[in-house]
Amino acid sequence: MKRTILIAFIIPVVILSSCDTIHFSTPSANERITQEKQLLFFSDDENIDREAVYYDALLDIKREFPEDFKKMEIISGKHHNKEYNVDTYPCLLVVEQQEVLVHIEGSVSSKDDIIEPIKTILTQ
Repeated sequence: MKRTILIAFIIPVVILSSCDTIHFSTPSANERITQEKQLLFFSDDENIDREAVYYDALLDIKREFPEDFKKMEIISGKHHNKEYNVDTYPCLLVVEQQEVLVHIEGSVSSKDDIIEPIKTILTQ
């Protein structure tokens, strides 16, 4: 009986002590400052069907530039970001030290319209 009470007490304590609170937030431009180029993808969950060309391009970018892709940040349309003058979704930026090096937004005709400027700046 004592063993059952002990187990009933220990299990919840162990489980609860291993829990951690996770906070999701969109970092500000000042928190994002790095010496390296970074991809920022601004997505609109409500119009995700317009983003298919961007996702295709991002898959190609991931294959060709895996290290740069690891640093990519996806920012939801719910977190408007006026720091980079983004008002049209989808939008893909390459930034370095708060300077926008590439800005592609809205409808594009092909994934090459996205890949080429990104590839040019990431190979520099």
